[in-house]
Parts: sequence; structure tokens; C-alpha cells
Amino acid sequence: MNSVSGLTLLFGFVFCSALPSVAASVNDGTSTNNLIQLSNINGTGEAADNLNVDTNGFLVAAQSPVQSDFALHTVWYARDVVPTGGVYTVSADFQPADASPKRRGGVMGWLSLTSSNGIALQVIPNDPSTLVTFRVSVIDFSAGNPNDNDSFGHLFDTNGTAAELSGAAESAADPNYATTNFATFRLDFSAPTAADLAALSNATAHVTAKVFQTNAVGAPIQVGPTIELLTDLPRPAPTVHRLGYLAVWFSFFEAGDIIGYLDNLIASGEVGAAPNVLPSIDITSPTNGATFTEPANITIQAMATDSDGSVARVDFFAGTNHLGTSTNSPASLTWTNVAAGRYSLTAQATDDRGGTSTSNPVNVTVTAVTGGGPTLTIVRTGNTLGISWTATGYQLQMKTNLSSSSWTDVLTNTVNLTNVTLQITSDTMFFRLVQVGAPGGPTLAIQLSGNVLTVSWPAQVTGYRLQSNTNLSTTTWADVPSANNQATENASVPAKFYRLINP
Repeated sequence: MNSVSGLTLLFGFVFCSALPSVAASVNDGTSTNNLIQLSNINGTGEAADNLNVDTNGFLVAAQSPVQSDFALHTVWYARDVVPTGGVYTVSADFQPADASPKRRGGVMGWLSLTSSNGIALQVIPNDPSTLVTFRVSVIDFSAGNPNDNDSFGHLFDTNGTAAELSGAAESAADPNYATTNFATFRLDFSAPTAADLAALSNATAHVTAKVFQTNAVGAPIQVGPTIELLTDLPRPAPTVHRLGYLAVWFSFFEAGDIIGYLDNLIASGEVGAAPNVLPSIDITSPTNGATFTEPANITIQAMATDSDGSVARVDFFAGTNHLGTSTNSPASLTWTNVAAGRYSLTAQATDDRGGTSTSNPVNVTVTAVTGGGPTLTIVRTGNTLGISWTATGYQLQMKTNLSSSSWTDVLTNTVNLTNVTLQITSDTMFFRLVQVGAPGGPTLAIQLSGNVLTVSWPAQVTGYRLQSNTNLSTTTWADVPSANNQATENASVPAKFYRLINP
């Protein structure tokens, strides 16, 4: 809290007299760390508002440059403290940079991030010879025209009639209000009474607005009439309900300048810690289904955002294997020397409040190096096929349906051959050569404990089936049930041989 004319006394008096709860400092005016900015999204051209701490330790709201169609309204709302119900008080201090109707500011509550609107109390300053007014209005940050951007829509007099300009929603400041000093702008939101509901059956809140300023001896005094209104704006859910500082450079054509000074955002009543909105994250590269050749270097990139804070880090995984962490934006990591196999890549974002979210998986395949194996030559003579190739060391395999995942060895062993002759047994026959001993996927680990045999392979590798065979002279391999890349069997006689196939 900045030291300004005994405002500390004012807060204790005002809140304790209105509510039994204790007022909580939401922002003490010395930092912008816990504030998030929301401004108009239409009609303001290149205009932009900013909030900084000046050399005197005050928050300074300013605009640059000029806007095009209508005034740029901005709220800096609290990230960490939110209304948890409909009965609360919020106040903020504002001092215009000078006595000009261009420089407006105050406080905002009942702010819905979903509908981008809220109820504000602001001052319209003027020079001493002209009327200064306090105004309660609905600021709609998504409106496409000036009349809807700052209006009395959804506000009603306590008798149920619509609020009008210079009527229930605006009042003249007392002559002793000074634009050269800070004033405290306070909004009280309470449940509508039976009389309120009789006047406006769909009322959602009773709104009371007051402005205070300290006098020469440091005592708080009210410097304008109390404004009392009803609203039918739906009460926002706690996840999207916010409160904050308001500032407006209310000129359509003049170049932007300092609007004013903000301080001491305070709330009491039904307020509490903001629920943490979890970050969102997607892997942008590689794409799902991408293929690489071993030993692969795969650059993984992810885009992570956090709507109510910031992303602290992004962790990358292949299956359950942690590959590394990135604190950059966009997040990026290069996974090097990746062996052949199928991998499921995910990224996990952690926000500044410890919340985490995980991306949808991206599946990639790393294929084994073939070394540019020999080409098959196939010649048909009547009902036979002559198949030949140019080098030994390969097993010839075949299948009759490409949609099948199973290839069958041709003959028991063709490793020492370079040609075979086969009978045609199907209308369609497909052939391939598999280099014997060539690198082709993850390594099996086999451990024997007593009479229990455990066969496993790396957890981050996906897409493989475990098979066993008791006689390498045959082509019959049987699938072995496995879970999480591991299988357990009792050791038996005769000996078993194991292999992984993909697919």
C-alpha cells in the first residue's frame, strides 16, 4: 500500500461498518505481478493501454497512441483473488493525471471473463468550473460500438425502471472533491431484497456505489451521493468472476497520454483464492504418423498457454520415458539417436501455480536402416515363380494380404540362398527380404529368477508383439501375452527362443 493521506484508516472504517469480514489487500499498488489486463477488442485501432510502476511507487495507467472509433476501456483484474459469491465489496483508489474528462478511472466488479463485461464505478473529472460526475455503468469489452461499450444496459433504479444518463446511475461530486488527490471508489454487491425483487423480478444483485476522500485532517468523508441500483446481469461463476482497477482515455482523436494513478485494490465479503485454470498444450511438431530413419534426431515442439497465469515449464515424454524439459516458448526439445520402433510422444505443461495438463499423444515411427538391400527379381513360368536376389544373408518372406500383419518365412532358411522356386498358391502373393542380424528394433532383456523367466523391452517403445518358438528349424512362432512391454513365464523344456515383431 502506498502512503496517501491516511487511506489506511478509511479502509478499516468503511469495510468494518459494511461487512463483518476483514478487508483483504488484492493489490497494494506497488506491483503489477498479480494483475491481468483486459481491453476492448473492437473499434480502438492501434491504441493500447499499459500499467507501470513510476519512480514514486505508484501504478500509472497510460494509453498510446490514438484510437480510431471509440474509447479504449481497460480493466486490470486480480489473478489470485476472486469473488466466490454474490455478496462482496471491492474498492480501488484513483487520481486522474489532471482535471480533464479524458482521464477517467475507478474500480470494477461483477466482471465476467466469459461475457467480457462488468460493472464499473468511475469519475468523469473536469476543471473546477465544470461539473465533476461519478458514474456507474456496464463496460462491455466485446461491444462493437461506443454506445454499448460503456452503457447503462442491465442497470435499473431501485424502483425497477431502467437507469438513465444523469439519473440513477450518475451523480455530481461534492464541491470538496479534489481531482488532485486520490479518492477511494467502492462498489458493494449484495443479494436483492424482497423489495428489490418486487421491483425487478430477475434482479441478480443490489449495487451500492460510494466515493470517499480524506479531508485536511486525514478523516475519510464521502464526496458524492450514494448511488443505488439493481442489475440483472447473471452472477459469474467463481472460475470466471473477477474484480480490478479501471482506467479509460476518453478521447477518440487525441493522442494517448497518462490517464491517472491507481492504488490499493481491496476486497472483502465472499472473496477467496482463485481456482487455477489448467494450462493447455499441443504438440505442433512432429505430426501424428510421421516416420524417421534410425538413428533418428527428432525435434519435438509444443505450444502451451495459460489463461490465468503463465507456463513455467514443458516436459516431453516418449511413453513413460522422460525425455527432457523446456522453459522456452514455444517449447522445444531434440531427442537424439532414436532407435527403430514406434513411439507415443506427449508433452506436459506446468503453470506458475503447479497445475498440469498433458497433450494428446503423437505417434511416430522410426524405421530400421536397411542398408539398401538387394532387389527381388520374380519370373513366372506356368504355375511356378522363380525368385532371385543378388546377395546372401536374407530371409525371404511372403504374405497373401497386405492388410495382414503376419509375414511367413519362405522355406525354413534362405540366409545362404540367392534364389528359390515356388508354386503359385494364391491369386496374390507379396514377398520381402529381411536381413538376418540387421538392427531392427528394441533389444530384449531376459532375466531368470528361480523358475520364473521375465522378458522385457524399453517401456517407451510401442507397436511390438512378443513371440516365442521352441525350434528354429520351423517357421512357427507363437504370440506371448504381455503387458507394459513385459511378459513372465515359467522356464520349461525344451528351450524357447523369443523375438519382437513389428507390427
